[in-house]
Amino acid sequence: MSGRALRTGGSTRDHVATLLVAGVSSLFGVALVEAVVLISGAVGASAASSSGTVAIALGTVSSVFLLIAVYVAAVVTANTFATIVAGRRRPIALLRLLGAESARVRRALAGEGLVVGAVGAVAGLVLGVAVAAIVTGIGLAQGWLPPAMYDLLTPAVAGPVVVVIVTTWFAAWIGCRSVTLVSPLEATAAAAAPASSTGRRTRSATVTIVLLVLGAAFLALGVLAGMLSPVGLLVAFFGGIFSFSGIIAGARFIMPTVLSLVGRAFGHSPSARIAVANASRYAERSTRATMSLIIGVTLVTMFAVALTTYSDVVTARLAESAGERQALGSTVALTIGVFSVLVGFSALIAAVGLVNTLTVGMLQRMRELGLLRALGFSRGQLRTMILAEGAQLTAGAVVFGLLLGMLYGWVAAQSLLGGVVHGIVAPVVPWPIVVVVIGGGAALTAVSSVIASRRASAVSPVVALAVE
Repeated sequence: MSGRALRTGGSTRDHVATLLVAGVSSLFGVALVEAVVLISGAVGASAASSSGTVAIALGTVSSVFLLIAVYVAAVVTANTFATIVAGRRRPIALLRLLGAESARVRRALAGEGLVVGAVGAVAGLVLGVAVAAIVTGIGLAQGWLPPAMYDLLTPAVAGPVVVVIVTTWFAAWIGCRSVTLVSPLEATAAAAAPASSTGRRTRSATVTIVLLVLGAAFLALGVLAGMLSPVGLLVAFFGGIFSFSGIIAGARFIMPTVLSLVGRAFGHSPSARIAVANASRYAERSTRATMSLIIGVTLVTMFAVALTTYSDVVTARLAESAGERQALGSTVALTIGVFSVLVGFSALIAAVGLVNTLTVGMLQRMRELGLLRALGFSRGQLRTMILAEGAQLTAGAVVFGLLLGMLYGWVAAQSLLGGVVHGIVAPVVPWPIVVVVIGGGAALTAVSSVIASRRASAVSPVVALAVE
């Protein structure tokens, strides 16, 4: 098979989520670049001496938020391709049986990611430049943009596109690592049973423990250092990176427990009990469905808690000037709004990942759904089970993300302001943001469950049980 291109089965529908994620990520990056161009141009038209400084500052902030969005997109894409591999195990096993090396199959799948990432990134580029041109035209016509040279086709817009394409390919490569565990013998089995790897689970557990311990140590050190200097925030930052990486690495051990606790609230009907049991029985699938959403919720909550706490502490220090307090409150409120929108793009990417994982997962579970129908489950019970499963995954991810975000947000505020208050900073929870996050989670559950249940309820027991 060395001279032929490999086809690993599946359809273009498998890559809809990857295409959307790449497109949104590229659009976000291009929009940030164009925003820097517009703001720098407007500032330069009124104060040429400061335009360079503004461009550097805005470029730095934009780069940080782009990296956050790309990080979330990479997690979503890796999870998507892991789901694709799980659904193509039999075609992949057949290729292995016919002599294809696992490395070549993996390259073929990663190549699909490269192509899809390129298409999505270019689409995001075109849309981003078009939107920037429309905004510029409106701004010049209405007068809130001063006349100036706005280079909307600056070479810098290619940066986010290249980053998105490379990241999508790399994430696809990482997501396809389970290809090496597919045995050629699975092509001859009546049901493809995923290969287990005790050694791999042991390594994951070890990496998880090391990262969590290291992260906790840096977080604690950052809080203590913050009592002396705001530099403690930098130490705490690395603690957040290490600890959250540990959570991602050990999600397969953490999330089933979280989902099991959340599942107790769904009652004891047959549909609810099966939905709750699926979270523990298929830990890998549950983890893939929740991790990207946890990242989005954590980011939004962390920024909101940190900024709100900072606002309250500094406002209290300005007790002698009501005018300064009001001005600071307005500034921080605007900052929270802007940051929420920016981080919201990452949450949107995470939402795409959750909806895709649930809907694609339904297509890969035709035999299971057909068996339930053959055992007497009505279409309504099937839809209830899918709704309960989606609600459980979303609720678990939102609750866990809120708790992590509040913790990280407080650590950030404490490590930055500990030396100012000379003590412990009480965290301030921005409840409107929390309500928005919970409402968004409920909407996600509704959307993903409706899409998945429509496909599942159309399953014929006879046809589904005949699927190989």
